[in-house]
Amino acid sequence: MKKEWKRVVMVCLLISLMSTAVFASGDAEKKQVEEKTINFWYWDQNGEEVYKQMIAEFEADNPGVSVKMSIIPWSDYWTKLQMALPTGTGPDIFWLNHPNAVSYLPTGLVMNLESENDSLHFENFNSIYYEPFMYEGERYGVPIFFDSVIMYYNKAMFDAAGLAYPYDTWTWDDYFNAAAKLTIKDGDTTIQYGTIADPDMQSGASNFILQNGGKLFSDDGSKLVIDSKEGREASQFLIDMIYKYGYSPKVSEMREITKATMFQSGMVAMITNHTGILKQFAEVLGKDMGIAPMPMQKQRASIYHNLGYVASAKTKHPEEVKKFLSYLASERHAEILSKVWAPCYTGGAELFFEEYNWLDIGAIIDTVNYGYPLPISSKNAGPVYTLLNNEMDKVFMQPSLGDGLSKVEDVVNAEINK
Repeated sequence: MKKEWKRVVMVCLLISLMSTAVFASGDAEKKQVEEKTINFWYWDQNGEEVYKQMIAEFEADNPGVSVKMSIIPWSDYWTKLQMALPTGTGPDIFWLNHPNAVSYLPTGLVMNLESENDSLHFENFNSIYYEPFMYEGERYGVPIFFDSVIMYYNKAMFDAAGLAYPYDTWTWDDYFNAAAKLTIKDGDTTIQYGTIADPDMQSGASNFILQNGGKLFSDDGSKLVIDSKEGREASQFLIDMIYKYGYSPKVSEMREITKATMFQSGMVAMITNHTGILKQFAEVLGKDMGIAPMPMQKQRASIYHNLGYVASAKTKHPEEVKKFLSYLASERHAEILSKVWAPCYTGGAELFFEEYNWLDIGAIIDTVNYGYPLPISSKNAGPVYTLLNNEMDKVFMQPSLGDGLSKVEDVVNAEINK
């Protein structure tokens, strides 16, 4: 009788466990169905930790909504976006820069945010930051952070060479002389370069063309106009740094070892770059890193630029996307972001400056007074921007400028006019 009783108890327990498992499975399936995932794409590894913190906060305040963060390298970003966005299989929210905004906003693939001011509060941003993400008078993007181009330098290398650090009125001549003294050779081998003569049209050559009084595009953006006296002088100045004097690595070397790696590893003493990379350099060089204004020629000039958060018009979760955008437009977002970049949110830049107050932050603040917005074409701006950089790389592969800029204009203007 005891055995029968035990058998009955065991059967009841098994039935109970099976029922519990069925209900638990049903609850899990229900939860899985109810949870909505927002895919968020961006391209800069430096933001990983701050975005993890933001996403954790947002998810805690919004049960049932998760954010999947994907860091897509710049080299792949636009190709993947171009393929995925039209099909609705790509990101729900993603980073967009100004050149590609010109190309993407008219397509209908980006969500119009003009009616969302009550939650996004565009009044918390200076209009210069959301205007690059406007189309036909309406807003499509939430400003993220801005950057400007400055000179980064290695203090230890300057100290070893017995050189004074760069200052706010230094000129091309001062920059050239410093590069000469900071270049170290062992026979025919260069073991330390003074600087990087960069053909890049955001962080390099374009700034020098503007400093020399030149222009990149016509006022209406309809054509590239760098083949001017000023443009040729600035480009040859940089090319001479590479080939005539050997103060800068060649473009082929910059491709083999990235420019950032060259500076961080001590191969190069000075590099022009945007402030978006400041955290990365600071973490590697620590107190040996210094920042300074760009050198000037006929005038001071530095290119500034900002990014925007935009949303897919094909998102399956529009309300959840708007909630996340509201968080990304908040003061709290700016507080966290300021650990890495200078937020566009009013007052956010001051938080960034405080985070890096051990540097000469005045070098960044001053760029507001003499900076130029990133010059872009009025049509096909995204492809044009990429093409222009590629063509300028080719020009900087030759020791003499020749008619290089004229050829660049021909190729780029053909793309603009497509």
